[in-house]
Amino acid sequence: MKKLLIGLSLLLSVAVFAGEMEDKLEKGLEMKYPVITDGTTTIKVDEYDVDLKHKKIKLEIELEDKDAKEMFDKFEKAKVEALAAEMAKYLQEETKTKLPVEVEIEVDREFLPDEKLFEKTFDR
Repeated sequence: MKKLLIGLSLLLSVAVFAGEMEDKLEKGLEMKYPVITDGTTTIKVDEYDVDLKHKKIKLEIELEDKDAKEMFDKFEKAKVEALAAEMAKYLQEETKTKLPVEVEIEVDREFLPDEKLFEKTFDR
């Protein structure tokens, strides 16, 4: 019974630590990257969502602007990819891991399914 209780408490502490780390990373991204831009077009980021529960780091960047898709279509894709790579490097450095980082940029739609605008996995 003691082993079961110790195991459960260890599992709970790991889950709490992961949640705190994800929150810290999300706040760091919000401070460092409040917008995504290619130098000419800029879109405010509505929310960052970081997930560390897999053998990779998953970063979802949600845009809520009603014109976000049209504005994103104007972006220079090479600059968006460079910005996403910079964010992936930031996450790897902050977590002190070499895990691959999957970055998704999507438009958060209220009554329709979210629309994915960009997706790429970055390895170190």
